[in-house]
Amino acid sequence: MKSERHQAILNLLERRRTVSVNDIAHELGVSTMTVRRDLADLSAEGLVTRIHGGAQLPHSAHETTLSLIHSPDEKHHQNVQQKRAVAMLAAQHVHTGDSIFMGGGSILEMMCEYLPKRGIRVLTNSAPVFSLLADNAEVDLYLIGGTYRPKTRAFILPSSNSGFFGLTASKAFVSATGIFDNEVFGSHIDAATVLADALNQADERYIVTDDQKVGRRDYYAFTTLDRIDAVFTNPDATPEHLEALRFWTNVITG
Repeated sequence: MKSERHQAILNLLERRRTVSVNDIAHELGVSTMTVRRDLADLSAEGLVTRIHGGAQLPHSAHETTLSLIHSPDEKHHQNVQQKRAVAMLAAQHVHTGDSIFMGGGSILEMMCEYLPKRGIRVLTNSAPVFSLLADNAEVDLYLIGGTYRPKTRAFILPSSNSGFFGLTASKAFVSATGIFDNEVFGSHIDAATVLADALNQADERYIVTDDQKVGRRDYYAFTTLDRIDAVFTNPDATPEHLEALRFWTNVITG
């Protein structure tokens, strides 16, 4: 199906950055004519940039790779092993008696499985995170309300800070769709604003992400690495990505 081919092409580009028409045709088992039509469709949506004989991921004005916007379901099938390793690592830094904020995203949803089963307080604006923890009566759980955004499965606040109602968390764990230089990015301004507010109110601030987000920009920079206590990322992260992160903050890989 066309939608499946499009997603396969985007996945291939995320791994290789640039691919030829012939390579795509070979990988997908389709004709080069079909590939060219698919690339034309993806280019019209701004998801790829056509080059002679193939395509590459689009770049910003600063020549950094822009993040592709995937649905929550698609994100659950990308870099699964790396994400699970990061989720387990971050959960080890939550202890009985902690009060934590958790943003949305596939890694933080995975993190729910490894949290302490009792004696913690969790604040979240993520509907999936809330659902994953809701059946555990031993967890003190708060859903931060507001307007629900189906694309991110998160609630956004009507105005800065107003949805927290005086609630605070000692530790905040948020994900990112891009990290470039000192800036940490999200795809949606309203949802990222909630994350910025949560980070501002927390005593300890953590980014939880796989290293594929490093070197990418997205649409809204909601914080900077030099304000973050540490970044949790996968143990097999590339040396280049680790160096880029460690220039600004602590990095925890195991």
